Amino acid sequence: MIPNSDTAKSSELTKPRWWSRVEPHERKAVVWATAWFFFILLGYMIIRPVRETMGSIGGTQQLQGLMLATFLVMLAAVPLYSSLVARLPRRWLVRVVYHFFAGCLVAFFVLMQLDSEFVRTWTARTFFVWVNVFALFATSVFWSVLADLFTSSQGKRLFGLIAAGGTAGAITGSLITSQVATQLSTDVLLLLPVVVIEAGLWCAWRLEKQSTSILSDTESTSNVSQSPTGGGVLSGITHVARSPYLGMICVFLVLVQFCGTQLYFQQAEIVAAEIETKEARTQLFAYLDLGTQLLTLAIQALLSSVILRRFGVSVALVILPVVYFAGFLSLALNPMLSTLVVTMIATRAGGYGITVPAREVLFTVVSREDKYKSKSFIDTVVLRGGDAASGQLFGFARQLGVSITAMNVWALPITAIWGVVAWRLGRLQKRRAAQLATESESDA
Repeated sequence: MIPNSDTAKSSELTKPRWWSRVEPHERKAVVWATAWFFFILLGYMIIRPVRETMGSIGGTQQLQGLMLATFLVMLAAVPLYSSLVARLPRRWLVRVVYHFFAGCLVAFFVLMQLDSEFVRTWTARTFFVWVNVFALFATSVFWSVLADLFTSSQGKRLFGLIAAGGTAGAITGSLITSQVATQLSTDVLLLLPVVVIEAGLWCAWRLEKQSTSILSDTESTSNVSQSPTGGGVLSGITHVARSPYLGMICVFLVLVQFCGTQLYFQQAEIVAAEIETKEARTQLFAYLDLGTQLLTLAIQALLSSVILRRFGVSVALVILPVVYFAGFLSLALNPMLSTLVVTMIATRAGGYGITVPAREVLFTVVSREDKYKSKSFIDTVVLRGGDAASGQLFGFARQLGVSITAMNVWALPITAIWGVVAWRLGRLQKRRAAQLATESESDA
């Protein structure tokens, strides 16, 4: 029985407004992509507290050394990953990467059962670095696949909604870990993400089966390619050096990390000065995480796609520099805990809720090789390099006696430059998207 037009219209009106942004041929793919990202961040939020615990085993407090080790591991891992990208089709690339991460967790569990304090200490330190690598590579591979499957126009509509699934996974992971952490030992807790990663892989497989139906008849079918990208092991790095577009993405992300790292170090100093007990600080950080995640989820579900579709990538990318500018100005005028809390939640939620989906749209207009190789280099080495450089710069400035207020004032022009870079980057993305659309129409 075929429903009449009034019934169809009534059915459409009863659907959630956010769901109406998804075209019928995209819905299954969006569901599986959202579920996949849900499991990725669910697994990460389970092991992140374990990382903090294991990082303290053996008295290791050398966070700068561990962050440097992470950066060096990234330098070694990117060529290896690029080699896999050049040789494996997309469906096998995803399986190899995530099975490797799941296998590592099992290996860490086995090593933590040994009685040797030396082995346990170095396992803890290695695990600390591994979690940082996992967090970046797991999400980078996910967004590379989505940039490969969806077009620029689809990304503007759908990436915010899909990202909300990851935020929901992060919230769920935090709640699960808080409830079972006292019931299970730290090493046994490592086995939960293994199951979660494998569940995410099943969702990735289901998403792959939708690859031929994601694009409409009027859109290019190049995104459904399953063949390896080919190219050299270091081509992702050389492409970044030669491409003004990819280079500007790097500049944008370095400025993101610079401002974020400065705010993070300010958080450490202000909280240490105003809150005495460790328990009270832990409680504050928990509330910060919860507030950030809830606000991020609301922004991703309700605002990010609307901003990207109606106002474009440029406006979406400029929002975070504006929020940081207001935050640094507020902290310069009133460097108090209450100001810090509002600034931290606003900047984090703005970054996760709007900037991340917009940033991933940037990669929908580059070649397949750049979507995997160059993107992995940018998401890992460039980001971690920005963290390391920003942390050293902040520490050097504080050693010279530069006050927090002065550093916030100096950050204002840098934030303004960041905004200009964001706007120009969005304009470049728009031009490249229009060029690809024209080429697709001519090929048709």
